[in-house]
Amino acid sequence: MVEDKGRRICPVAFLITAILSVCFFAAAPATAASISAVAQAQPTQAREYPYYVEFRVAVDGVYGHSYIAYGRLESAGRTANYADIHPTGDFPSMVLGHFFPMAAATNPEKDTLGYKIASRFRRPLTAAEYRRLKLIVFRIRAAHHSWSVLAYNCNDFVADVARGMGMQAPTTLSLPYDFIPTLQAINERTLRPASSPAPGPLAEIRQSHQAALK
Repeated sequence: MVEDKGRRICPVAFLITAILSVCFFAAAPATAASISAVAQAQPTQAREYPYYVEFRVAVDGVYGHSYIAYGRLESAGRTANYADIHPTGDFPSMVLGHFFPMAAATNPEKDTLGYKIASRFRRPLTAAEYRRLKLIVFRIRAAHHSWSVLAYNCNDFVADVARGMGMQAPTTLSLPYDFIPTLQAINERTLRPASSPAPGPLAEIRQSHQAALK
């Protein structure tokens, strides 16, 4: 009786083992193909979009501070340039800027770059888009804006860059801690638009900003 059961169990066990072996070897090529496809896609994307712009908010007091990082994607990491707007003169200028326009700088301070990043939103760029980005940053800097909490703050600088790149920007009268995540939320569906308008004169960028506030 025991021998008969053993004879019946052995063929069943061999059959199950054979089925599992076939499934494993059939799935292995598909898995390998998926991994290979992902590996091939990464270099392709790097060739098509070798640059980037990253919108950031640094942990800086109650408000936070928004700025951008941009540069070329390298195999060993990223090369970065930075741009923002902030008042010169440290804390007193920050306080007075709630009431009066203050002299401003457009290169982030070393301390700012050392702060923890609360949130970030990165967008890959083609070579043409990157040239456009550099032109936009140049034009905004050339305008020599004063810094003001209400008239032109760090969010306004980032918003001008985003609009110049054909993106949408939320109201700038919000904390940077909220501004950058909202910027990402309204643009994440169009991270790679088929085309974006070329950057117009700086006055056009600012006019669109003023219209958004009305």
